[in-house]
Formats: sequence, structure tokens, C-alpha cells
Amino acid sequence: MNVFLCDDQAEFMHGFANDLKGYFRNRKISFRLFLFTDGTNLLCSGIVPDIIFLDIKIGKESGLITARKIREINTRTKIVFLTAYKQYVFQSFDVDASHYLIKPVSEQKLYAVLDHLLRQLNPLKEPPIIVRSGQTTLCVSCSDLLYVEVNNKTVTLHNKNDITEFSGKLEAIETNLPARFYRCHRSFIVNMDYVVRFDKMDLHLANGESVPVSKRKYQDFTRAFLRHMKKEGLL
Repeated sequence: MNVFLCDDQAEFMHGFANDLKGYFRNRKISFRLFLFTDGTNLLCSGIVPDIIFLDIKIGKESGLITARKIREINTRTKIVFLTAYKQYVFQSFDVDASHYLIKPVSEQKLYAVLDHLLRQLNPLKEPPIIVRSGQTTLCVSCSDLLYVEVNNKTVTLHNKNDITEFSGKLEAIETNLPARFYRCHRSFIVNMDYVVRFDKMDLHLANGESVPVSKRKYQDFTRAFLRHMKKEGLL
């Protein structure tokens, strides 16, 4: 696993790098850590990162510009923004950042974010759920399932790498899904693990897609999402 850390503050970078090494050592995960003090060298490295910890403000450079360039060539990399200024947080969502961390970063918070990212990059093989609708029986991997939609009695499962369709109703799958799945609209169910930001109209997912959230569901979704984030140790 390749992990990038890009920050122009030497003291912070030294301490944060040690925390990263401690995490991967404790989890017994092999990784390579690459340190950068500017976005230009990061982009020219020729190495494909799995996770990037990127300062939003690197000297006179904008980490957001660096992140946008990364997104142009790589949609899989998990980007975590580092910042001392909360006003930059919402800008980070424009490049589908997975998380943001406010400096100084506690070890507990860092570990929770890394645990969450690794579950997304290498999802545990939890038992599939069985979906039966009429003559159709499907085995569905919840770890790979981003969202479900129904249109004219056709249910579509949007997975990370493909889609699956069958005739039926959302209820055929809804009752079997884990708690991290939320019915955000009469025609959609979303996996909250993949929601990176949301507004009163849409839930934006890590793969760049979005699903609608109904007006009457918005407040309840907000509460459910916050509970989910707290359960994952991300708040």
C-alpha cells in the first residue's frame, strides 16, 4: 500500500509520519510512506497512491488544485485533507475527498479514519445477503454495493464494478440490508459508507455519482448519517 503525506510544515509532518508508521505497524499492514513538501513533486512522482494526506494550503500552493489534478487521472485514491482552518472543509468535498482532519490531529482520530479507508479499499468479505423476487434469487455483496434504485418495477443494484438488475420492488432487498443502508427516497437506498457529502437535494458518493434525497427524508437522513459516522469513530 502506498501512502502519500504532503505538507510544508516539517515539525507536523515528522509527528504525523510517526503516527502513520505506528498505525500500520500495529495493524501489521505492509506499506510505503512517501513525503512531499509541495504538490508539484507529488504529481510528478510516478507512483500511484492508495491514500493521500494532503494539506489544503501548502505555502502559496492550493492543495485543492493538486487534488483536482489527481482526480483527473485517478478516481480510486482516497484523499484526506489536512487543515488548521475549518472554513476550508466544505471546499474539500468538490474533489470527493474521503475525509478532512483538523490540525492538530489526535492519534485516535487518525486511526479511526484509516480504519474506515482500509475497509473501503479492502472490504471484508462479509456473507452475502440472499434476495428473492419471483423466480429470481440473487447473492448480493453488501461491501461492494453503493446504492439501489427502482424504476418501473426494475430494481438496479449499483455495485463498485458493475450493475445487476431484476424485476421486483425495493422491499425485496431493503429488509435484508445492514444498518448502514438508508432509504433516502422512495426509489433509492444508499450505502452510507460511500457518502462523501450531501445537501438538501442529493447524496454525493465516493465514485462521483449522486442519488436524490427526498425533502421529507433529509432531516432523518442527516441524523442517521451522523449516527453512522459516530459509530465508525469518524466524529
